[in-house]
Amino acid sequence: MKQTITLTVGNTEFKFNVTVNDHSDYIDTISRGGSMTAASHNFVLRVIDKPQKDELKKILAESPGAEVQIAGTLKGEFAPVLEIAVKK
Repeated sequence: MKQTITLTVGNTEFKFNVTVNDHSDYIDTISRGGSMTAASHNFVLRVIDKPQKDELKKILAESPGAEVQIAGTLKGEFAPVLEIAVKK
């Protein structure tokens, strides 16, 4: 499964192409105790639409923590929280 997610960051629209493997790699890295910032940085640069990669890199360099915010938004959109209840 691949989902294209469009986010507006500042005044620019970015398209991200997220797959199940990309999402799983991101979650796995964080779960193993990896750096949240590094995992987020790698995730957003891996899934950004290739022609927009340099523009996104510029925003990430100028805005500390932007990768974490963007990755969190992508994760929430790609894998929304489900309502789960245990039936007794």
